[in-house]
Amino acid sequence: MKNSLNDDKDIITKSVKKKKEPRKDNEKFFYKLKNWWPFSRVSGRIISAYLLAIIIGGFLLSIPGVVIDKNNHWNFITGMFTASSAISDTGITMIQTNTGYSFIGQLLIIIMCQIGGIGILTIKISLLVMIGRKVSLDDQNIASSERGNNSLSNTVEMIKDAFIFLISLEIIGSIVLFFGFYFTPIDLNLGKDSTITSPYNDFGKSLWASIFHSISATNNAGFDIISGKSLVPYNQQGSAGYLIQVTFLCQWVIGGLGYPTYHDIKKKIKARKQGKTVKFSLFTKINFITYVTLFVLGPILVFLTEWLTHEESRILLNGEWVPTEKMTKGGEVLLIDKWTPTGGWKPTHVWLMDLIFNVSSTRNAGFATVDVNDFTAGSKFILSIWMFIGAAPSSTAGGIRTTTFAICILAVFSIMRNKKSVEAFKRKIPDETVKRAFAVVFISFFIVVASILIVYLDSNEMLFGTDDTDHTEATIIKLIMYVCSAFGTVGFQPFPNEQILKLGVLSKIILVITMFVGQLGISNTLLAFVKPKNKQNYGYLEEEITIG
Repeated sequence: MKNSLNDDKDIITKSVKKKKEPRKDNEKFFYKLKNWWPFSRVSGRIISAYLLAIIIGGFLLSIPGVVIDKNNHWNFITGMFTASSAISDTGITMIQTNTGYSFIGQLLIIIMCQIGGIGILTIKISLLVMIGRKVSLDDQNIASSERGNNSLSNTVEMIKDAFIFLISLEIIGSIVLFFGFYFTPIDLNLGKDSTITSPYNDFGKSLWASIFHSISATNNAGFDIISGKSLVPYNQQGSAGYLIQVTFLCQWVIGGLGYPTYHDIKKKIKARKQGKTVKFSLFTKINFITYVTLFVLGPILVFLTEWLTHEESRILLNGEWVPTEKMTKGGEVLLIDKWTPTGGWKPTHVWLMDLIFNVSSTRNAGFATVDVNDFTAGSKFILSIWMFIGAAPSSTAGGIRTTTFAICILAVFSIMRNKKSVEAFKRKIPDETVKRAFAVVFISFFIVVASILIVYLDSNEMLFGTDDTDHTEATIIKLIMYVCSAFGTVGFQPFPNEQILKLGVLSKIILVITMFVGQLGISNTLLAFVKPKNKQNYGYLEEEITIG
């Protein structure tokens, strides 16, 4: 009996062991899966939500009735491209928004712009709040660094303040733009573009145009429902809509200053009412000075480029498009429109407003009152740099951001002055932040260059057809501008929609990725792959290495 009992015990223990082993295997499997999953806890969820939004948006924007163009019914790639452009607040399109999409399609696009400009940041903070105590220290540091705050509670309060402020700005902008659209006549004979939607003296169209463009301008989206040439119809002789232009300008400048700046301004006003003194944060000071400097310097540099170049400037001089004969290699004579100066400069207020509006638009907005290709190659190069820099972190714009650019400049001056630390306004900027800033610039430059090369090789046939010199040399500067526009989430299009549709599938995917990275920022997309690790208690010996 004892033996039988012992045998029974052995059988029981063996069976128990057999039941526990699968549990251990499951634990090992999920542990390995967790280690294999490349994203960190917070940033990974943000990116996943963003990708899911693009996929759903791409599907919705490819449904017949939503997209009017029959050639793009159930064209998921085109729909995903437009959805990505809307959610990233970029504004580059393959289908003209006012004629290619129905009212439902336009409504979906502007909702995506609102989600991208305001909602994505709110989702980030909501995720942090929902996760609560489980948020890793690394993710908390990322969030506080991205928002310019030192605590999670301040970040949540800042998002609330900015949300209310931007919604108020959109409402006020809509009211002003309604009167602008309703009472401003529009040029319907703009060259070959016969697809202009005029809201002039039309209550319904003016109301929808004011709501759509107020949201688009505040969120720096660049989408318009006027024409295929942005706001160019409102910058012609007899139809110069300066009320519309100034309203757009104010909205995207405010939208590009960043959430922490609004929060600091609110704290300053509140403190003054209470008789207290509150200083602006280092983020606000550096961001504001950099933003204003670039805002003023940009038009000056473009003016000098337009003025000093040997080529006749279409921005500064009066001119007209004259039909001119051109002989092809096959001996065929074609009539092409050639711009010819008619003598004298444009009125000062005209070219000055054109420079201020369009150059500042390259920082974040993407609206244009002149044809982008009217700028000389040198001006396009400067505009590309401005798009690469972008606007403020935690704003509705993209690029490497103003503070990143400023920190790199300050670091260079610190090295030149033989200083061991980077300082600004009697404050030391952490070495980790300086290293991160240089990493952002380097990786951003690599992404832009790689994107230019891939699009050039993948879509060379399309690019070859856009160059009047039968080569692709003159097209390179347009391609540089186009990719920088995608990265800076600007929306300037040197190529017409019918040519963009001919881009290769790989080119479209690369541009979607570029817009994605430009909107979320290099820090956020890179840190999505950063997981908390145990602190390293040792270090390696230093060894000097020669550099250039």
